[in-house]
This record gives sequence, structure tokens and C-alpha cells, in this order.
Amino acid sequence: MDFILYDGIEWKNLFPITFTRPVSEIRLGILTIRERWEKYMGGKAVVLTQPYLSKKYSFEIEKKNVFKDILLINSSFLPNEELIQILLKLKENEVIVFNKKIVAVRKSYFSFSDPFCLKNEKKYKKIYQLKQNQIVYIQYPWDIFINNEIVLKQDFSFLTKGKDSFPLLGKNHILLKKRIFLEEKIVADNIVLNAKLGPIYLEKGVQIMEGSMIRGPVAICKKATLNMGTKVYGATTIGPFCKIGGEIKNSVIFSYSNKAHDGFLGNTILGEWCNLGAGTNISNLRNDYSKVTVWNYKKNNFYPIEVQFFGMIMGDHSKSAINTQFNTATMVGVNANVFGYGFPPRYIPSFSLGGIQDKKVIPFKKVCETAEIMMKRRNVHFSFLDKEILEYLYHHPSMK
Repeated sequence: MDFILYDGIEWKNLFPITFTRPVSEIRLGILTIRERWEKYMGGKAVVLTQPYLSKKYSFEIEKKNVFKDILLINSSFLPNEELIQILLKLKENEVIVFNKKIVAVRKSYFSFSDPFCLKNEKKYKKIYQLKQNQIVYIQYPWDIFINNEIVLKQDFSFLTKGKDSFPLLGKNHILLKKRIFLEEKIVADNIVLNAKLGPIYLEKGVQIMEGSMIRGPVAICKKATLNMGTKVYGATTIGPFCKIGGEIKNSVIFSYSNKAHDGFLGNTILGEWCNLGAGTNISNLRNDYSKVTVWNYKKNNFYPIEVQFFGMIMGDHSKSAINTQFNTATMVGVNANVFGYGFPPRYIPSFSLGGIQDKKVIPFKKVCETAEIMMKRRNVHFSFLDKEILEYLYHHPSMK
């Protein structure tokens, strides 16, 4: 049957990562949320997101406006085999719920021209209640790295079932080979792969230079590159086409981002097209070992959360200069350019230029020029739709 992945109220809680994407395009484990649902369901998802993102991510809607016998699924919930079995049992107007939040509902009819508001649904023929251990729920950005180990191990089991790994050529040191899976065209020599603490998954075309050490659980996605001497600890995901160096732990890096030089990155999320200058370091633990406070876009202030290890959340297209030192639990918006003396503030708005001594905004023309140059270097076109999304964010102060 057809299924729709829709952005629930969690979309706003996931800023700045969701400034530029639907929830379904968040990557953790090995796959994005949408890719994971499509593989489990065996079909293509229709994405329902915010109007300014729809042209890029919801083009399927134009092909088919009305659906019959449809599953509506909140993108913040991740699939697993148990959940899929419950989904397949759902009949019309039956619903799956977790902590009073709708996970999925089956409808006999749905039209995008009608108001979309599932929370007004009061009566269901049957309600399936999920328990904590039955579902992974991505409600806030830090839930991505907190849950990455669980999801990565689930993805590894799901994607490798009944498949054979390609061999790894060269002189390498391999620990627990059965928990290491390689797709084709992996280039590696004189590296260490240690899967004793969790699986390691290398996608097609990954290049790992000599001296690199990887301790699972780790996923390195399509055509990513690890520079010489890179150290990767679990639970880490390196997205497609990234260039990585230095030391990384329990972090998720989306596609086309660069951390190519020495420096520590821990308990951190980097969006797409980010670039960290040489020597950039990110603290992931306060000196007093206490729980962190983190920026809340809705409240426009910091508030405490029950997390101790927390590095940085950085939105798409943001960058840091050489030797930038980020404090614990730093929040960086979209397209920020961070440089200058001293520690940058723990909240850096989108499109900001400089550090504590400079509170400037990057001109929008320069925003587009930089994005176009960076993307062109990777043979990717900076499209009109990409520009429209950034322009919308640029002119809406509440979205920065």
C-alpha cells in the first residue's frame, strides 16, 4: 500500500538540522529515515513536509494528490521488524501510539487538499500501544547521536542478512571479521578494523588511507574518504562523500561535509556541506561533569536537559576557521561562518559571520556564491530549489 512520511510537531524541536530538510531526511545508523522506511516497506515513500521545503522534497505529491488505503507515518519514529508486522495488520482507522503520540494510522482516503491534522482524530477502531523498547523516537537533535548505536546495529543486521561481504584487499589488521561488511570497490591498506564492540559497515567506493583505525559500531557511507591516521570510535556514522580526519567519537556527519584535519569531534551532529577548519576541536563534556544546557529556538534561550556528553549540533553549510574551539553543547545554525579569537558563543545564529567580537550577518548574495562554489567542487549543482530554501530561512528571523 502507499505510505506517507509526514513531519509532526517534532520538526521544530529538531532545529537547526530540520531548517533545510524534512525529518525523514535525517541520517543515523547507516540510512536516512526515509531510506530505512522504504527498504522495510518495499516501496517509495511520499514525503509531507513544510511548504517551503515541499518543492524539493515532496515532488511526488504533484503526481498523485489523492490516496486510497494509505498509511500515514510520523517520520520521527524509526521502523523495525516488529513495528512493520504491526503496521501490516492495521485496518482502516486503526492507529499505533507511543507515549500518547501517533506513530502511524491507516486511512481509507487521504487528500493533500484537505487540512492535515491527525491530532484532531478522537476515535479509532483499534489502538496499538508501543512500549519503550519497541521503538526509536527522534524528538530532539541529540537523540540522533544518543540512539546511533542502537540504530546502526539494527541497520547492520537488516542490510547484511543473507548477503556476503566483499573481501578487503591489502595488508590490514582485522578483528572479528564476521561483524564487518564491505560493499564493492573499497580502497584500504594498512588500517585497523575492530568490530569487537560493534559492527562496521563500509559502503561502495569508500577510501580509507593508511594508519586509520576504526572501532565499531561504525558506518562509513558511499565514497567517503578517511585521511591518513584517522581515528573513529563508535557509535559513529560518516555520510556519503564526506572527507574525514582526526579523532571522532559517537557522532553523525551528513553527506558532503568535511572534517579533514586533526581535531576532536564527539557527540556531535554535522549537517550537509559543513567544513571544519584544521585544528577545530569540540568539547563534549563540561569540566564539572554536570548535565548541559542547550539552546531552545522556540524559547529563544538555553534550558537544561538530561544529557552529560554533548558536543555540537551544526546546521547545513556552516563552517569554522582553523583552530576554532567550540564549547560543550554548542548550537550552530545554517550557513554560519565561525572565526575570530576566544571561544565562540554556545548559540550561533544562522548566516552569522565571525565570533564573539563580530555580530555580523553574511549578505545573501555571498551565501549563494559560497554554496555554489563548494558544491561545484563536488560536481553538485546549487539548484534554484536550494537557493529558495536558504532565501526563505534568511528572511525569516524566527528560523535562525
